Amino acid sequence: MKKILVISICLITIACLCSCSYSLSTQTYDVVKNETIFTVDIENGTIFDGTNTYQYILSSTASGHKIDITFPDGSTYWWKTQGNSGYGGWSDDYDETRYISGDILCNVLEEKIPKQYSAKSVLIILAFSVIGIFNIVSPRTAWYLSYGWRYKNAEPSDIALVLCRCSGIFAFVLAIIMMLNGAVALRNLVLSSFYFEKQQPDFEKSGCCCKIYLCE
Repeated sequence: MKKILVISICLITIACLCSCSYSLSTQTYDVVKNETIFTVDIENGTIFDGTNTYQYILSSTASGHKIDITFPDGSTYWWKTQGNSGYGGWSDDYDETRYISGDILCNVLEEKIPKQYSAKSVLIILAFSVIGIFNIVSPRTAWYLSYGWRYKNAEPSDIALVLCRCSGIFAFVLAIIMMLNGAVALRNLVLSSFYFEKQQPDFEKSGCCCKIYLCE
């Protein structure tokens, strides 16, 4: 009966986390940069600075991402990252003093760009999931593997079993949170690419180009 109750609590917790992550994955969000509040609308592909609205296209590449900005006067600015470096350019009629500069708008968008999962991150999530499920389903075995093997004919107390289950719930919930955070951020990036990649003009062929390389 206790095992069923604990598992039920764990499932309810996971359902609540899924519900919270869905409510947080809204189509708009605010970013504060240089004391200015920018509102990013993912569905419509716009950035609003309180006065002007800028169109943007965010697309993923094999080694990074590409951002294209269209200003209210039709001028354009683009930025592309490749690993630890990046380069960008703009159209002939671009004037960084007329509106918010393109590099600031790109920084606003990059606040929410998800980082790619490394193999280490995946292994950590998998480890937390396996340990959590194991402790929840079989706390007695988990206790024995941690402490019981050190003593002869040892038996865990009820409190020890409860603590094993609680640690399992904590590990499993932590793994779920890590997965949901990555999924929500990745969903936003995919939405941006899905809505606007087909409308992307050939920015790189127009205007002048200033290359900047960033190395860590």
